[in-house]
Amino acid sequence: MKNIWTIFKKEWDRVIHDRRLVISVMLLPGLMIFLIYTFMGTAIENFTTVETANIAILNDTAGFKALYEASEDPLVTDIESITAEEVVTYQEKVDNEEWHLIIVFSAGFETYAGGVDKPGVTLYYNPNNPDSSSVFGRFQGYLITYQNSLAFELYGDTRYFILETSNTAIDPNQMMGLIFSSLLPMLTIMFLFSGAMSIGPESIAGEKERGTIATLLVTPVKRSQIAIGKVLSLSVLSLLSSLSSFIGIIVSLPKMLAYENLDASIYALGDYAMLLLVLFSTVFVIVGVISILSAYAKNLKEAGTLITMIYLVVIIVSISSFFSQGAQQNPLLYLIPIYSSVQTMTAILSFDESVLTFLMLTFASNLLYTAIFIFILNRMFDSERIMFAK
Repeated sequence: MKNIWTIFKKEWDRVIHDRRLVISVMLLPGLMIFLIYTFMGTAIENFTTVETANIAILNDTAGFKALYEASEDPLVTDIESITAEEVVTYQEKVDNEEWHLIIVFSAGFETYAGGVDKPGVTLYYNPNNPDSSSVFGRFQGYLITYQNSLAFELYGDTRYFILETSNTAIDPNQMMGLIFSSLLPMLTIMFLFSGAMSIGPESIAGEKERGTIATLLVTPVKRSQIAIGKVLSLSVLSLLSSLSSFIGIIVSLPKMLAYENLDASIYALGDYAMLLLVLFSTVFVIVGVISILSAYAKNLKEAGTLITMIYLVVIIVSISSFFSQGAQQNPLLYLIPIYSSVQTMTAILSFDESVLTFLMLTFASNLLYTAIFIFILNRMFDSERIMFAK
């Protein structure tokens, strides 16, 4: 145990005492995620939010005016009455994205009492301008409501049947859980792997390239203890890197989704504990894979190439949570490394009833894979052909 701690401390000191490595591995990921996602959320919000809606109306009616005034905020809605001669001028403004919408009621609109020659309403907007399209959609809805009310006054109730709908109570936690479960598992696994990638190859492949691994292997320390010590140290360091990314995601996700009232407090302490169990067990699997590839590689460049190929596979597996509507229910799928972690996090975040079963399967299988990887790494350390390959 003492030798394992010595190897652990050696790797820990290598990273912790390097200020640049601490910043790039443990602080920068979370900070960059927070800045990028906050910027994305702000950009999306600015892209879709109209500060002031500009609407020009020809021959406005009292009934229609009552409808939109009841729904629109006068502080952010500018309604102007125009003449027939001004319509063309305002159309040019709409084309130039200087105005949002023009509504033209035909002459004598309110005097119609039935007949063939029905009055009309023309809306002119710019579909290339998202703000114009947004204003158009709102006022089109007001016009449909206005049309139905006028038809009722003129012809009476012409409905053949009355449509009634009912639904279960809306659970805002479930909706938020679905949003979180589609994004966080994918991003967390990707950052777990990228964090391990930044420090793992240097620990083994880097020492092979410099020749320092040979000195370590000829010491009285058992090679199995060297393998365990390196895997443990790299796992803890990678977990710290992933936690930085995880915190950055949690803090910035509401802004990224443009929901100011999105709250991660819907999850209890037990949910976070289960997430940490998944993270702990998953990082051992990831570090085990990276350690084996680093031990097999002859130098850092080859290790980087091999690990990048595995990283692409991990990305593909992680994306599965983005396109799924909740966790998979087949227990056998929770024996697949990485995929099981993605699905278990999805189950936790979406409040799946079988989450404890999935958690136990994932945790047990990850520990089993970790033991297998440590065994393989130990055998590789025992192989002179692999460890001293040039």
